[in-house]
Amino acid sequence: MKKFASVWLLIMMIMALTIPVATVQAVGTTYYVDSSGGNDSNSGTSTSAAWQTLTKVNSITFQPGDQILFKAGGSWSGMLSPQGSGDSTSQITIDMYGTGNKPLIAGGGVAATVSLNGQEYWTINNLEITNTAASRAARSGIRVLGKATGITHGIHIANNNIHDVIGENRRSMPAYQSMYDNSGIHIRYDGDATPTDRFDDVLIEGNNIHDVLTSGIKVDSTGGTTADQLFTNIVVRNNIISKTGSDGVVMGSTLNALIEHNSVYDAGYNGNQADTKLIAGIWEIISKDTIIQYNEVARTRLFDADGTAFDTDLGTGGTIYFQYNYSHGNEGGFWLDCAHITPYGYVKTVLRYNVSVDDIGYIARTDDRPADFYNNTFYKSSGSLDASQGADGSSYRFWNNIFNFQTSPNWASSLYDNNLYYPVTANTADGNAVTGDPKFVNPGVVGDGMSYADNYKLQSTSAAIDKGIPTADNGGVDFWGNTLYNLMPDIGAQEYGTNGTYDANTTNKFSLDFSTTQGQKNWNYMQYNGSTYSNMTWNGGLNAWKGAGTWNRIWSAGVLHPDTNDTVLAWKAPKAGQVRITGKPRKAGTGGDGVNVKLMQNSTQLWPASGWQAIGASDISGVAHDVTINVAANDMIYFVVNKNSTNSSDATYWDPMIRYASTLATDFSSTQNSGYWNYMQLSGSTYSNMTWNSTNNQWKGAGTYNLIWSPSQIHPDTNDSVVAWKSPVKGSVRITGNPKKGNSGGDGVNVKIMKNGTQIWPASGWQFIAGTDTTGVTHDVTTTVAANDMIYFIVNKNGTNGSDETTWNPTVAFQ
Repeated sequence: MKKFASVWLLIMMIMALTIPVATVQAVGTTYYVDSSGGNDSNSGTSTSAAWQTLTKVNSITFQPGDQILFKAGGSWSGMLSPQGSGDSTSQITIDMYGTGNKPLIAGGGVAATVSLNGQEYWTINNLEITNTAASRAARSGIRVLGKATGITHGIHIANNNIHDVIGENRRSMPAYQSMYDNSGIHIRYDGDATPTDRFDDVLIEGNNIHDVLTSGIKVDSTGGTTADQLFTNIVVRNNIISKTGSDGVVMGSTLNALIEHNSVYDAGYNGNQADTKLIAGIWEIISKDTIIQYNEVARTRLFDADGTAFDTDLGTGGTIYFQYNYSHGNEGGFWLDCAHITPYGYVKTVLRYNVSVDDIGYIARTDDRPADFYNNTFYKSSGSLDASQGADGSSYRFWNNIFNFQTSPNWASSLYDNNLYYPVTANTADGNAVTGDPKFVNPGVVGDGMSYADNYKLQSTSAAIDKGIPTADNGGVDFWGNTLYNLMPDIGAQEYGTNGTYDANTTNKFSLDFSTTQGQKNWNYMQYNGSTYSNMTWNGGLNAWKGAGTWNRIWSAGVLHPDTNDTVLAWKAPKAGQVRITGKPRKAGTGGDGVNVKLMQNSTQLWPASGWQAIGASDISGVAHDVTINVAANDMIYFVVNKNSTNSSDATYWDPMIRYASTLATDFSSTQNSGYWNYMQLSGSTYSNMTWNSTNNQWKGAGTYNLIWSPSQIHPDTNDSVVAWKSPVKGSVRITGNPKKGNSGGDGVNVKIMKNGTQIWPASGWQFIAGTDTTGVTHDVTTTVAANDMIYFIVNKNGTNGSDETTWNPTVAFQ
């Protein structure tokens, strides 16, 4: 675990900055510096009267809006340390002019090649920076020290090429001389920050930092670990850091800092075990509510310990997010947990929608504080990737992750639920394990660049699709930016498909619909005292629905706890129709004497057939139900949880899903696509909509008898008459029905079912229904659909259109 030789401070707050890299100033003077053609006796205000040396630049106190432009291709030696500050409306800007290579500032062993001390509102842009020396010492490429008193605002460092900084990578050196006191870019506040003494608005963007003996980027303070004010509005994005002597990016003393879209390669490449000892790729320390996302971290070196891509370190407060990152080949593993060291209001670390390929060692190098791992993809081409090292990981929860391992790891003592295992045997601690090939696009391929993560997208036959557990507050998108969820959650870092979303008109699922309002999306939160159902009350302090008993509670996502009264989730049918009710009640954790559950429709028991279904005290796998019934509008479906004998450890996970079937007779309408039904005609290969005739209450096509009317009567003519169902979401549907003559007579009709342009029933040709066949034929077809797919039910007149009224009431039900 890492400790800084200098003790740090913090507290802060971020807003995602959108400030341009080099803000155009409305006022100020532009100064030019030319290392070969300039002269310090010049005015410096034109390219023909440029200054020449850093000494001249360092002697000037610049004003808000001033620009100091160094000539492209020029080179200077020593420290660049200009004086003055900008203001809230006008930065002072260092940049380049002309064409060619970035101007080179070669420090030659100074404390920092570019140095600002107690200055604010500066932009440092488009420089090449080195700082070479014969031996190691605490040296930086760019260093900005905060003001001793007051807030230091507006430090923007962008588009610089920083390399060959011979800094310090020895961890054992005294304070202010060790590896923690220098960096390629170093933002530092000396002492304890306060609400009035700190940094605000630091943007480090688009820099290339490589081949240095120190770390890449560091933001920190030298204060204590219990301060109550942290730097605010700190953003580190779009930087490339490679071949460092220690860490990649270290974020300290910040509130709501944002670290995103950075690439960190070979952190520790220039280090060694004797000196460097402990590093990580990207990490935060003495900070609160940091977001680390869309970064790539590869090949971080492992010396004594650590060596992970990411790290939650000492003094952490709030909730830390590692999301949408791609890591590969990191010698210590994926994530380091040092949150136990002087935590400051620590809640947990959330690690979600990341792709880890061939990281070595451990998913977590651990000291075991609360952490949630969900919807990550962990791929290992050989060997094992153990769950945790150090403590037993008992505070960690893993769900909806893909573990694509060739060798079974040590799973340690974490809580596992609904993860996918392939090809290794499922973890026996996971009571809802999913097995099967995730069918990655190109598994085993790894390389530098975020695009390589595309090899771990899912194919359409993946065992991970629609097998996940819904998660509240899930961030809204997957690794690739797809909206969550596409019908049902998938397992792993991808939510497969982008052409459909969860549709509350056909589906109600408790965990996705959970609300603090009774009746929202048809759900009610209730209790039952043996004779009467009554509503619970929302309790904001508990963040749960609360009944009469201490533990009569319902909370997100999908957890119910009974007490003296039964705890009841209730669904009120918004309309009549056929519904399928699926779910799998199970204990949310082990302990107690188990619970009893049942499913009721009004006062009629649906499941089990009688009595209660017992869920054992240790049954975290549960018992599944799958019930299809007809409901009337306002029918109540009750999901009842009873405490058995005691109320101890009775938290029960029950996430039922209720899906309406689409039935033509029930959903018939005078409006196209109401209930997803459409009323059409087919001429040759062209489908077109019919028109509603309100006088006759019929849909009318081109022919006299091209008609469709309630409840499910279809009559063809010269054109075929067609009822079409348009899928609102992707999924698997079962299509049942019984086309038959509505009256006896004529020469019969022909029928078929098409999915878009593909026939799905009968196998080929037409299904003939004779003129006197009022019994008809049945169909039962299961197929997959994408959002907006069309299922066409087609009736053809055969020879003549006489007496061709056909009754066809198809049902389309999601499976």
